[in-house]
Amino acid sequence: MARKVLAVITALFTSFAIIFIGWMVSTSAPFSTPSYAGYASHNDLVAYANAAPPLYWVIGLVSYAVAGFAGGFIVTKMARRWSTGGYALSILVAAILTVFSVGMYFYWPGPVWFLIGTIVIFVPFSALAHRLAEGPSHHHVPETV
Repeated sequence: MARKVLAVITALFTSFAIIFIGWMVSTSAPFSTPSYAGYASHNDLVAYANAAPPLYWVIGLVSYAVAGFAGGFIVTKMARRWSTGGYALSILVAAILTVFSVGMYFYWPGPVWFLIGTIVIFVPFSALAHRLAEGPSHHHVPETV
């Protein structure tokens, strides 16, 4: 049990780090953060986020996809000795990432397509990572000839 908890915590820590780095990279899109951002009101930050180009939000979604994949892969590899064949831990990591990302969307709102992408992106990438991390030796992975 402790190994599973440690696997989930490590996967979440890594995923959040990837998301943080992704948002740092997205600020190099064609606009820059205002110098007064530390003193700006929430309404000013919302207006600033709404003026951001689509590339800013696309980079954010790409970082979400990479984070979901990394989280699913790490949790599967770390907990595989005791929990083979099930997607439960990968889906748990994806669900936690989804909840935190949707919560962040409501603090830093953007386009509606970004919210839809945020809701949809984590589970498929985490499940794909789980499938790849388990490898061909498991019963639910089809064998190749």
